[in-house]
Amino acid sequence: MIRLMYLLAALLLLTLFGFGSYLYFNQQRFILPARVNAVAAPNPQLLFEYTSLTTPEGHTLHGIIFLPEGPTTDLILAFPGNGHNPIGFANFLKTEVYPDRDDVAIAAFSYRGYPNGHTPPSEGTPGQTAMYADAELIYDKLTERFRPQQVKAVGYSIGTAVAAHLATARTLNAMALVAPIASVRRIAQGRHPWLPVGLLLRHPFATEDIIADISVPTTLIYSPTDGLVPARHVTQVLHRKNPAMPFVPVPHTNHVSLATSPQLPGLIQQALGLTSR
Repeated sequence: MIRLMYLLAALLLLTLFGFGSYLYFNQQRFILPARVNAVAAPNPQLLFEYTSLTTPEGHTLHGIIFLPEGPTTDLILAFPGNGHNPIGFANFLKTEVYPDRDDVAIAAFSYRGYPNGHTPPSEGTPGQTAMYADAELIYDKLTERFRPQQVKAVGYSIGTAVAAHLATARTLNAMALVAPIASVRRIAQGRHPWLPVGLLLRHPFATEDIIADISVPTTLIYSPTDGLVPARHVTQVLHRKNPAMPFVPVPHTNHVSLATSPQLPGLIQQALGLTSR
């Protein structure tokens, strides 16, 4: 009996080790699969350009900028979610959120290794460190180019972690975090409570670790019935760690359909303090 118990314990440990190793070595493709939805090209009557930036390592990042027609009052940097096409995200901000603001520049880039269907894919391998560094690069290059009066950020899902990091590294004037995650670490730990996720995870995207230090006016916009990211990530983690950040539920949505909610454009306008004319 004792031998059997030792054997079962050994098998259990081997199983845990094997599954843990599988997750550790394959976590990048689970967390950052480098696939996005297909979207139509923007209306050619809009003023935009497909553009690129080069990272210090020599990787080219591809994206889009909706251009202002004169001096830039606001530069809006958009950070999409996983599977969320940056061209479509930027186009949504231009056509649905600020259709009549010709003084606003709106930019979004594909993460390293990600396509968008309208330009070549961005080069390199996606990862938390790279995505955070690239957000800083995008900020630096575009603020130098446009000299805006204010810079604001919008993130969706995993892009909320990128935007939140940027708020700790550069000066932002306002931020909207849509379908925000407290951390990938917390999601993974909830799914695999028997694994030491904190030790295995290389890409935690842990906004919860830095949100208390963010002083940028920020609104958390979330689905109370989100099937991917529990609502408590907002109400019991992020908001409690920074009570100055209001949180706004959008009923009858989920993690995906929140992006197409008729309420979302107005909520983003209000969060960024920039209304249509």
